[in-house]
Amino acid sequence: MTSLLCNWFDDWGRSIKAGLTNVGVIIFLVAFFCLGVLLIYGIIKKPLAYNKYKIAWGYLFLLIIDVLFFVWFCIIL
Repeated sequence: MTSLLCNWFDDWGRSIKAGLTNVGVIIFLVAFFCLGVLLIYGIIKKPLAYNKYKIAWGYLFLLIIDVLFFVWFCIIL
């Protein structure tokens, strides 16, 4: 028996795939990948610009959300 939250994500994933088709899901995967690469670049660039170690917490938080969406769209596909 699965939880209601898992069923909700499963139903929502099926409706996204039905609305976007496989090509739309692949386009979103590419967009999430590019956004992730840009966020990693920002995380690396920020300490180099200030010449001291600073953690870009906003970029890191957005990167975690981006990775979760990327994995979810991979599972949808």
